[in-house]
Amino acid sequence: MYVANSYYPGVGTASAGDRTVTVGALRTGAGTTPIAAGDQVLLIQMQDADINPAGGPLTNTSVTTYGDGSTGRGYTALNNTGRYEFAVVTAVSGTAITLRDSLQYSYRTAPAGTSARRSFQVLRIPQLSSVTLTSPVTPPVWNGETGGVVVLDAAGTLNLNGQTISADAAGYRGGGSFTGGSLTGQGVSDYANTYVTTASRGAMKGEGIAGTPTLVRGTTVTNGYSGVAAGLPTGDLGYPNAFVVARGAPGNAGGGGTQHNAGGGGGGGVGLGGRGGYSYGTYATTNSGTCRTLTSGSTTYYSCGGDGSRDVGGLGGAGITPDATRLIMGGGGGAGDSNNSADNATTEQNSGGAGGGAIFIRAQALTGSGTISANGQAGQPAGRDAAGGGGAGGVVALALGAGAVNATVQVRGGAGANSGLPLRGNETQGTGGGGGGGAVLLATGVTVSAPDVTGGTAGVNTPVTGVSNTYGAVAGDGGQGRLVYENAQAPLPGQCVPRLTVEKTTSTPTRFVSSSGATYTITVRNDAGRATARNVTLRDPALPAAFTYASTGPVVLSGGATRAASSDPTAGQSSPAWSTFTLPGGSDVTLTFDVTLSSPAPGVYQNAAATQYLDPSRTAAADTAQITSNPAASTAEDVTVYALPRVTLDKWVRNVTRAGAFQKVGGGQPGDILEYCINVTNAGGYVANNITVTDALPANTLALLNGYGQGLGVRAAATPVSGADRTSPAGTNLTASADTDAGSLDAARLQYVTTLPVGAQGSVCFQASIR
Repeated sequence: MYVANSYYPGVGTASAGDRTVTVGALRTGAGTTPIAAGDQVLLIQMQDADINPAGGPLTNTSVTTYGDGSTGRGYTALNNTGRYEFAVVTAVSGTAITLRDSLQYSYRTAPAGTSARRSFQVLRIPQLSSVTLTSPVTPPVWNGETGGVVVLDAAGTLNLNGQTISADAAGYRGGGSFTGGSLTGQGVSDYANTYVTTASRGAMKGEGIAGTPTLVRGTTVTNGYSGVAAGLPTGDLGYPNAFVVARGAPGNAGGGGTQHNAGGGGGGGVGLGGRGGYSYGTYATTNSGTCRTLTSGSTTYYSCGGDGSRDVGGLGGAGITPDATRLIMGGGGGAGDSNNSADNATTEQNSGGAGGGAIFIRAQALTGSGTISANGQAGQPAGRDAAGGGGAGGVVALALGAGAVNATVQVRGGAGANSGLPLRGNETQGTGGGGGGGAVLLATGVTVSAPDVTGGTAGVNTPVTGVSNTYGAVAGDGGQGRLVYENAQAPLPGQCVPRLTVEKTTSTPTRFVSSSGATYTITVRNDAGRATARNVTLRDPALPAAFTYASTGPVVLSGGATRAASSDPTAGQSSPAWSTFTLPGGSDVTLTFDVTLSSPAPGVYQNAAATQYLDPSRTAAADTAQITSNPAASTAEDVTVYALPRVTLDKWVRNVTRAGAFQKVGGGQPGDILEYCINVTNAGGYVANNITVTDALPANTLALLNGYGQGLGVRAAATPVSGADRTSPAGTNLTASADTDAGSLDAARLQYVTTLPVGAQGSVCFQASIR
């Protein structure tokens, strides 16, 4: 038998907003791994409902005000009953557990006195990857402090593999039977009273969200009775004012049968628990007067004498509207009233049934066949007197990724127990009420075929062979299946695993065929609120051709990220990798590295980055998951390699005075004006920035500083000249002086500054006269 969790009782109060919780001792007989830093835990408030009366006596003139204040059953406030949330432990010091995040709900413990009992528990929740069950899974039964709840949390797939996950009869306990007194004929109809053994006016109530009776159903049989001490601490009255017996149903617990020999009520789940059967009478075939008329098929018979066959059976526990933010176990059934069971001394009799527990499964997928059940337990039959009520069905919550679940899911109410034969005949004694059905909560898109949420059947009285009747007992109401699960404090499985993003940038987006290196930066982030990513490696899957790893620069860890080792790749690698990092939710690592360039060809070089980490849904111990960036979707990491600029100059001259064409060699007579033009072309692969063209004036010439207008001695043209041209190229005239424009001309030289894009060309001209 596999027990998934370790269990601790809560101590004191932990308020919403706190980050520290105090717990008691680790429960024995369950999971043995103690809570430690880094563990995931679940906090759940088990008992916290208020009932009426609180602080005052209950009289038989106002008995219906018990419970919800008007019906004799139920509660006046749920408070935080059933509230639960997951948390991550950062430290453990003695009994104090420190959590990473503040609590969303408040949790409290307190004994019953004039107000109701409060209790919560803390479960250690192993975080599984993917798992295939090889044995049944069950929680320890609820003992008043811990148990009853089982949580399985798998990041990947949980395969039932034909096994059973069962919290049947693990919930709130049924009321325990004991030897009561006989008040036959006194017309007692108490709703709540104290336990004083044979002087008690009724049987034990069941256990539920508002408290615990003095005796609960056990496995030890004493003179036919199975009630054992509930384990209440000294000073804890169990229920307000120690009202632990009689027919009133506190919260979702079934009421006990009222004297004399009325049946116990069924526990409440989502469905209302059924009422217990009538008080004691004797079987008759004729009506001797004030007898109750009964039928068995077509046979009419009577219950006469005794206690008058009164309708004073334990009331059924209240049904509670299902809510995904609460996990509420099934209420325990009330015990049947009894004073004569010793004549069947070895047969356990009269106690109520335990409710079904709570099952919470969080996984990306739930596969395989099997059974998931949190059924209520049937009440114990009457040995001679009244029978116990059935326990209610519990709750199954399946927080899964979308899909069909191929499993049998059950949250049935337990059956109310029978009275009469085969143990004792000729008496019409109280039968047990059926337990209410439970709830099945499903994440959106998850389907379960026909979940069984039926209420428990009513018990049957068989006074003589061939004659039977429910004798006033009522079946439990059905529960609800296929309810949508939604609880932000217990997120769906996709939110409970790391979610990493990786990006790559470069601080050297422009390189040349002659460049010797480039620089990249890889950043990996784990989203806030996510689980920790472990064994994280940063990688460059494949550097571009002619790029090789050179060295590692700064490594920056933020938000709690850590690195176990600082070894770097070896220079010359084409696929460098850096390990090993740990990234909690909300943290990141940024790593910069240099590469060596070996005469790369011109072009745009795109380059991915990747990160791999221990796969939360792994099926083998070393399985990893990988996230890779898409370089085509970003230009941030693009390195463009260019050929160098290549500027060529081509000089021409023409005799302006004689209207000559441009030629490579020119001449003229003294006084002739010559025009010199220099063609400039960028025939390379990158823009030529700030080219300075300088040309010394030929000997025996005089620069014309006003050659293109007053003070304008330089002409810049967008087109080159050729031997076919006999005029100056069209362009922009620049001042001869050395000022803010691009050209200058003096007695010694021309100077011109320009920028040429790839493939661009133009010309710059000036004029001089021959001396």
